Amino acid sequence: MKETLTLSGGSQTSLRQASRKRVVSELIEHGNVTQAAIARRTGLAASTVPNIIAELEAQGLVARGEGNGPHGTKLSFHPEAGYVLGVEVGHRHLTIVCADLSRKIVAEERVGRPQLLTFDDDFRFVTREISAILERSGIRMAEVLAAGLAVPAPVDLAGQYITSGEILPLWDGVDVPARFTDALGIPVRMENDANLGALGEFTWAHPVPNDLAYVKIADGIGAGLILGGKIYRGADGSAGEIGHTTIDENGAMCRCGNRGCLETVAAVPAILRAMHPLMGEDVTIHDIISSAHNGNTACRRILADTGSTLGLTISNMLNTVNPRLVVIGGLLAEAGPLIIDSLEQTISRYAMRGVREHLMFRPSTLGLRTHVLGAISLALEEVDVV
Repeated sequence: MKETLTLSGGSQTSLRQASRKRVVSELIEHGNVTQAAIARRTGLAASTVPNIIAELEAQGLVARGEGNGPHGTKLSFHPEAGYVLGVEVGHRHLTIVCADLSRKIVAEERVGRPQLLTFDDDFRFVTREISAILERSGIRMAEVLAAGLAVPAPVDLAGQYITSGEILPLWDGVDVPARFTDALGIPVRMENDANLGALGEFTWAHPVPNDLAYVKIADGIGAGLILGGKIYRGADGSAGEIGHTTIDENGAMCRCGNRGCLETVAAVPAILRAMHPLMGEDVTIHDIISSAHNGNTACRRILADTGSTLGLTISNMLNTVNPRLVVIGGLLAEAGPLIIDSLEQTISRYAMRGVREHLMFRPSTLGLRTHVLGAISLALEEVDVV
């Protein structure tokens, strides 16, 4: 069995430790990279990198590919060097992905999330599913180094607490990462799912610009922003909560406590309510999207109207932060042009010319995995070598 990676035990006061961490980070971010490329990207001395690589090889953590000489050989983590978990807790589903340190997915599961009564019940459900997927994959918990947790609610800057208890009420007031860290015995970081959707696009869907907005449209609506190559969270962690932009101050009550939020008219539950009289109480968003693709006029109209409504709010966001790329994700991204065409038409009308002139616009290439892959990227940020 190969030696595994873990977290550093304290502050990195040693220059050697700092250099080692930079090499490991470069291998995690890029993989299949030469020593010369590592030295160039990190700014480390050409003599330092080979020594660190030699140590990692001696520990069985790094493997060499084919090549002619040490500086021309591609390096990557050994498949058994360790694993990380990505966990997405949705309003109605739970997704768990396990990946090695080269970002290769080794296990994946998406199950329904039951509507439980307490955080403890929810917590036990999530930890049981994590244990089950690892057991089925033949991975020991001792080989897992860190986990990232995506949640459909704003999170404080410390990544400890949900800051809007109305959106995820069972988890309100709980130091969530601490509970999972104690139970799993590994560092766990928590982040808003739209932010991790943006991080997922940024780290898994290269090439992308350093300024992008990821818009999640599902049971809730939110935007994740990457500005200057980093997640932008705002002063308190609530940046991008566009789902709670007021559309109609006298409109329907929103779960956040306000009236007429974007979510009350453009999120999946609002679309389902609008279609109940025509398609019955059991209709799903997949039914509506499928019927629209097959030419159903009412379904095509509801999706186009939703795109127009979303476009107005997104235009205001674009005029404020001016990203180069907008990615549409979540369940409604499956509608493709049926929703995106009307969204783009609205943006072309309301976004400033300087904002939209070079704007790129596309659905997520990662599909429903976007948030959980962002959680994998978050977990990988915690990995270091002892």
